[in-house]
Amino acid sequence: LKCHDSVLKPCNVRMESPWCTGASDMNSDDDAEAAAIMIPERCLDCNLERRDNSIFWGRLRPVAIITSLFACFCLLTFRLHTHEVWFNSNSSMKKQEQDNLFISSPVLEGKPFTLAGKSIYFLVIDRFARSGLQAQNYTPCCLAADWTNYTGGGYCGGTLQGIIDHLDYIRGMNFDCIWITPPVESNSFMGYDAKNIFKVNRHFGGELALKQLSDAIHSRGMCLVVDIVLNHMQPMEVDGALVTDTLYPFSAAEHYNQRDRKADQSFPDYVVKHPGAFTTGYEDGQKMKALYDAGEIKCGPTVTGQTECGCMPGNGPPSCPNYDPLMQTDGWIGALGDLNQSVPFVREKLIDYVRGLVKNYQVDAFRLDTAIYMPKSFLRDVQREAGVEIIGEATVNNLSYHASFQRDQDGTRVLSGLLNFPPFYHGALSFCAYQLGGKFNDYSMQGSWENHANLSELGSVMKLQLESGAYDDLDLLGNFADNHDEIARLAWFCKHDLTRIQNVLTWVFLARGIPILYYGTEQGLDGHQSSTSKLGQDALRESLWQSHFDTNTALYKFIGSLNRLRQQNGIGAGEASIRNFTDNTLVFTRTQADGDAWVFVNNAPNTTAKQPQTYCPGPPPALRGQVWYDLISNRIQSEQSVSGSCYQAEDKNPKVLILKCTGACSHLVSM
Repeated sequence: LKCHDSVLKPCNVRMESPWCTGASDMNSDDDAEAAAIMIPERCLDCNLERRDNSIFWGRLRPVAIITSLFACFCLLTFRLHTHEVWFNSNSSMKKQEQDNLFISSPVLEGKPFTLAGKSIYFLVIDRFARSGLQAQNYTPCCLAADWTNYTGGGYCGGTLQGIIDHLDYIRGMNFDCIWITPPVESNSFMGYDAKNIFKVNRHFGGELALKQLSDAIHSRGMCLVVDIVLNHMQPMEVDGALVTDTLYPFSAAEHYNQRDRKADQSFPDYVVKHPGAFTTGYEDGQKMKALYDAGEIKCGPTVTGQTECGCMPGNGPPSCPNYDPLMQTDGWIGALGDLNQSVPFVREKLIDYVRGLVKNYQVDAFRLDTAIYMPKSFLRDVQREAGVEIIGEATVNNLSYHASFQRDQDGTRVLSGLLNFPPFYHGALSFCAYQLGGKFNDYSMQGSWENHANLSELGSVMKLQLESGAYDDLDLLGNFADNHDEIARLAWFCKHDLTRIQNVLTWVFLARGIPILYYGTEQGLDGHQSSTSKLGQDALRESLWQSHFDTNTALYKFIGSLNRLRQQNGIGAGEASIRNFTDNTLVFTRTQADGDAWVFVNNAPNTTAKQPQTYCPGPPPALRGQVWYDLISNRIQSEQSVSGSCYQAEDKNPKVLILKCTGACSHLVSM
């Protein structure tokens, strides 16, 4: 097993600076010493030399006391002068002085930390685990927030302490990182509608609980990814009343975009009458269909600029004549207060917020909500100032436009990584024949199943993406099968078909990029939007605790095995190549230390699970002293199964084949 960056880097900072910052809530010397000596224990797996802890602490104690007292005195003096815990909005400090206040994430010490090659477990704080007196309350909960009068709410009782109590449940699936929904004080349980970006939601446990979660995650050698929203605040009209003055720190009208506001119109009236919102609607979709039917445009999974036949952000004329990129950045999303990042105060406070999360909670990376609805110039500033990687939400089907949020057309870098929506949009249909969206913006069939699944759509988009040359770093694209927003969970759209679900997950975890699992997939949660339900998207955000955190489910074990085979065989970051795809099969390879790992997935239903499956091409025949070995079933593949140009798999289960030696074969050339 390799010694991962995420295991070592948190230790290094704890070893160097366990006082004042990161240990301020310790009650005794014993507590502080315990924090300092946890490093050698955690690094034993990497065969590092273990120091005698008492000697180590004894050597540092005199210097530590002097250093910590001086640092705390400086910090106290600073706070007395600024009257703010993080940064004073009226401060006239120079940029260099502000930068000196920034304490980099522990994992940035030494070799920079990266999400490349790691896997992520994504959870909704309020729905993952209860704690305290409610810890043993396993009653399921799926409350909806109020998006009619915008009163928010919908809390079910999940807490940050609940996550701490069940970290070993997540670690048991061998995940490297945990991504949590925004922990800020917000209008609703999801956290994407902030009231005060500088406070941690009291429903979740507050600031101390978030610090404790960060410590607990890092003590297990894992990393913490926090969701942030910099595009907007909560709805500014709640139950008919304007609430601008209750939002912090953005309580003034000038903090918000006001496109199309009339000269004689008051800001309250502008808000009540609903500001202009960015939309790509049915009208443009039907215009696109007419052009497509006439043969004047092309769209679909083989077209780089339009991998779906539908108008989305980044799809302009002639296909989508009403697309307005300025409305995309300046228009409001529904009633959510759309922040104007060109206002210096707004820009500075948002960056202070991001840097404060890294400084105070040792956040290792961020997921940035609604990234494409903000100017790229602002995104570049945030990425530069954050000091950690940011994975942006980019809900687009145009590969060139998608890639431009990682590296713009002029060659400048924007964000470190992106959620990989272009292939995601084809996953449900390719594996399980499920209509996730609507062709030409006609959503009348959304949420239904077609007669046949078709993997050639997904294969085409993957091939285009891998060969485009447009992306700055393909290893920092986040792959996923479902999430908290998009219509239905994996178990629902695959109709609980275990064979298909396992094939989907093998694609997610073995495709090039960062595999992301949405919480509850391992327990078969099947939330989905329905015309007969008033839950809307909140139907996809059901509680997990009713599962009793069962570690014996087939998917819990299967997901753990996928993470393990990635880690043990070095199939994380690195090259990938699409070998072939058909309507029913997808074959791709991943480069690893000892040659290519061959990945074979299909979309056959569970009723045919035990029938053989032919994949073309197959891996080359093994040389003398070598065999092809399936990392999922842990079985040697017969010579006959890989003797021709195709691979004859014994069943429909996904396969990941690597070469293994049966004897002394180090002299052989890797395939």
